[in-house]
Amino acid sequence: MRRSRLSKKSQKKSTQTLVLSVLGIAAILFLLFRYGIPLLSDASFLFGRVTSNPKNDQKQNNKQDNYVPSPELDPLPKATKEQNIIVTGTSMSVLKVSIYLNGSKDNETEVSGDGTFEFSVELSEGDNIIKAKAFNDKGESEFSDSVTVTYKKSGPELSIDSPSDNADLKVQNPIEVKGKSDPDVTVTVNDFQAVSGNDGSYSYFLTLKEGGNEIKVVATDLAGNKTEKTIRVNYSQ
Repeated sequence: MRRSRLSKKSQKKSTQTLVLSVLGIAAILFLLFRYGIPLLSDASFLFGRVTSNPKNDQKQNNKQDNYVPSPELDPLPKATKEQNIIVTGTSMSVLKVSIYLNGSKDNETEVSGDGTFEFSVELSEGDNIIKAKAFNDKGESEFSDSVTVTYKKSGPELSIDSPSDNADLKVQNPIEVKGKSDPDVTVTVNDFQAVSGNDGSYSYFLTLKEGGNEIKVVATDLAGNKTEKTIRVNYSQ
């Protein structure tokens, strides 16, 4: 009887020990999951910071410190008949700006206190590519967006192919005035705009009066250069 009581007490104690062991393991797993993973992550980050190359960090910091933003050029005309033009733009007031013409450095200036700059640029005949760079004693920027300006010092070509000068006309009225000029040119006939083709050809139907008529044709290019020709014809019904 006494042995039976001892056996029951031993069994009860074993059960309690098992339950406590299970609870202990569960508590350990909970604490490891709750705090262990973040601690491992923090330790890994700390280890990486300690073992990182300070030279690489310094290079990155220097790169950011030496960054110079590109300047911006104000809009310019696509074409001009003036050889010297004023180029303006904006940049940081603590910087200087260099202007480049057709790939070569043309001049440099300091940016004013309000963040603007200005250059006088002498163009070559034909297309001129203009761009700029900002710089200081630590480095320079990338190029700004380029702007192309065409300098034309002479007027466009112009011909009046029909009718011929001093012609005596007895045809249906209005008559067709037509000829040839350069592409991208505006043509007027007696101050009325003609229809122009991509190849520079033009055409306009002009109503004539009885007797003598003067026909004035003017071609104007994008730069503002003009070429003018005048013919006279006689019209009778």
